Amino acid sequence: MITLDDMTFAPVYVTDVEGRQTGLFRAHKGKRLIAAHRKPGTIPFVGASRVNNSITDFADTPVLFPGGWVTLIYNGDGGTGYAKYQPAPFSASDDVIALEPLSDQASEPALLLIASMITQQCVPKFGFGYKLKLDRLGRQKIVVPVTTNADGEQIVDWESMTRLGNELLRVAKERMVGVLVSSPDDDDVLPSFIFEPMQITDLFTPHSGSGAPKNESGAFPYVAASFQNNGVVGYVDSAKYPGGWLSLVKDGDGGAGKCFYQPVPFWPSNHVLALEPKVLGRTADSLIYVAALITHQCFPKYSRGYAVNEFRLLRQKIMVPVINGANGEQVVDWDGMHRYVRVLRGRAERSMNVALEAGVHPQS
Repeated sequence: MITLDDMTFAPVYVTDVEGRQTGLFRAHKGKRLIAAHRKPGTIPFVGASRVNNSITDFADTPVLFPGGWVTLIYNGDGGTGYAKYQPAPFSASDDVIALEPLSDQASEPALLLIASMITQQCVPKFGFGYKLKLDRLGRQKIVVPVTTNADGEQIVDWESMTRLGNELLRVAKERMVGVLVSSPDDDDVLPSFIFEPMQITDLFTPHSGSGAPKNESGAFPYVAASFQNNGVVGYVDSAKYPGGWLSLVKDGDGGAGKCFYQPVPFWPSNHVLALEPKVLGRTADSLIYVAALITHQCFPKYSRGYAVNEFRLLRQKIMVPVINGANGEQVVDWDGMHRYVRVLRGRAERSMNVALEAGVHPQS
């Protein structure tokens, strides 16, 4: 497998500017189209979102750009600098720059790598108060793999990036196959629910986190105030709490109210609460459902200036599915939530199987 150590890196311009410089891409602006004017459809609409490949919805809008391009968010709260590879034709908002590859060697695996490189090198630099406008993008360089051609000129090493990209895709697919636990094909009926309010602390006992030195690798996840990657920002050598609990982000820039299921022992930072189920034996699927409920009902409410501290958590209620218990009292429908997530998991994994079968294969 080709590695980064086998490559030579050098700075190159992101965009081409006629008469001044050559670059990796030609930049095109998206078009302003508010949500009220976007009817539901099938065309991906790329907006200023750092998640879901920056696709904010699917709309009945004209295709502005072909598939095989890269999108770059130039504006937005927390998303500026994020680049994504778009495999299908798409439309884009005016907060997005569409990047047209200028090399016929710019393969999908290589462009996936380039999108990651742009993100890693631009996100720390640009922000809501310092937008990635076209004139600034015209001055922006990123460090990419390069090689020397027959004339002794330095050129972008698209071939090596394609090889590395394909190898990483292969590894990713192998890891995906290792975690698939699809439900039976006929298990595709979502249960119906009746919802009632219930305090979070009736379901969980909160425990405080604490700071710890994090590393790039280690035995246990270090969970902090992150809105993504299940809250994991690094690793530590020991765990503070067991797996099978939830983590809840108390504060932080953009993450307050996010809740995640932690399948393995973990260490939460002092910006995170660990939620211990009050009844043992709850399944992972049912706890994933509750984590989603907490996120969708708490994330819009809390923020960096209004943190989810333990006092506020004691008063926080969420709507949860309930059924009648043996004595006629209302109890949480844990089994229903388990079955609901199993159905969704089965649907998602069957879709992933199709993608895996049609995926990119490493070149020999």
